[in-house]
Amino acid sequence: MSEDILGDDLTEMLRNHPPDVVCTAFAQAFFQGAVRMFQRDTEMRNIVLTDAEARDKATRHFCNRALRQVRTPSGAPPPA
Repeated sequence: MSEDILGDDLTEMLRNHPPDVVCTAFAQAFFQGAVRMFQRDTEMRNIVLTDAEARDKATRHFCNRALRQVRTPSGAPPPA
């Protein structure tokens, strides 16, 4: 997960709170990061800005991925 999206504060929040609490904060950070990341790619930026369903699916996917990343000790295999 990009450090642009996962700052220290968000990482700690993901580590210490349940997903239903942190995914809203993650969604906001993800949206801002995605717009910055795709500022040169007009097609991707338009998808992020206009397709709410695609944005929601991507946000859920990356939120779950971020949760696994911050909650799994380094070097440990991912949970089954």
